[in-house]
Amino acid sequence: MLFGELMPFCKQCGKEVSQELRFCPYCGFDQTKEGISTSAAGLVSLTSEEMEEAEKVKSYLEPGETFLLVAKQSRIRPGGAITTPNTIFATDRKLIIRNPMLLGLRESVETVPYNDITAVDLEKGMFSCEVRITAPGLTVQLSRFFSLSRHGIAGIPAIPREKAEKLVEIVREGMKQAGATKAMPSVVAAITPLDEIKKLKELLDMGALTQEEYEEKKKKILEKM
Repeated sequence: MLFGELMPFCKQCGKEVSQELRFCPYCGFDQTKEGISTSAAGLVSLTSEEMEEAEKVKSYLEPGETFLLVAKQSRIRPGGAITTPNTIFATDRKLIIRNPMLLGLRESVETVPYNDITAVDLEKGMFSCEVRITAPGLTVQLSRFFSLSRHGIAGIPAIPREKAEKLVEIVREGMKQAGATKAMPSVVAAITPLDEIKKLKELLDMGALTQEEYEEKKKKILEKM
């Protein structure tokens, strides 16, 4: 590499990537696209162990979706599971919860889109934290993984403090972006005279219009142009 030449880095995870590669070998992000906003999550960087875990639920990703965080419940801290702790994956669009169950012989996976979450809070402990999620439409699904309060709040316990804090930030940012998307007015394409004539032709072919009616209506449309 020539002195002063900039090192090529992935737009998504920030790791060094050959300029000849279109997809990052670490996170799989398409380098021809713009990277996601990391204002809440900070620089996205998964360890090799986390990437190995992420591969297990990669089939649940949508095109262009990216992992931001991988957090596994502690085996020894209060609320954790000694044999089959849950793993929570935060992407730029949703949470993916995986429980290996029966020592990995089978697994259970659930997805929680950010637009289905109405609230997220953090309960800090001395060594670990509990992330509390409110998703009214998904209480049954979440109850398969976590205990729910009488108000339908799912508590995700035994998450390392740093991971829990980042997880809450990512969820809040995801909720914010999902809310902004919902608030955007839908754009309705304007109907052109050509579209109107095409529709008339379809009605003519169907026998809903006579040739004379078709010609008359077509003439009126052309006069407006």
